[in-house]
Amino acid sequence: MSEQDNIKIAQASFAAINAHDLDKWSSFQADDYMADNSAGPGTMNKEQTRMLQQGFQTAFPDLHFEVTRTIAQGDYVVLHWMTTGTHTGPMRTASGNTVPPTGKKGTVSGSSTVEIKNGKITRAWAFWDTSSLLIQLGLMPPM
Repeated sequence: MSEQDNIKIAQASFAAINAHDLDKWSSFQADDYMADNSAGPGTMNKEQTRMLQQGFQTAFPDLHFEVTRTIAQGDYVVLHWMTTGTHTGPMRTASGNTVPPTGKKGTVSGSSTVEIKNGKITRAWAFWDTSSLLIQLGLMPPM
């Protein structure tokens, strides 16, 4: 696949998240998909990643990603993004605890790197500023 094809796949997966369509989002992932995420407990498989994303959509029903920069090289696509959402639902932590809704809006920047082979995302790494989100939600004091 060309780098342009890979960019289209990566961007389409973010469009599916913004549409809150986890079935479509999952359709871009290979069966053996693996991911690392700042909010996750470690490397996760496809189902674990879906559960994490569902948890964010429950906690932030208006969750929206704006991709601000896209870079591709070979099988890899890097997307820099800003995400916003209002914490109006319960938020599960990696340890299994639940944080009650704060009603506060958060804005966080981050980046996702995906590896695409044969038209499917096989691996993903997402890194974002979790401390900033917790501060904005009033769950952690500013440093």
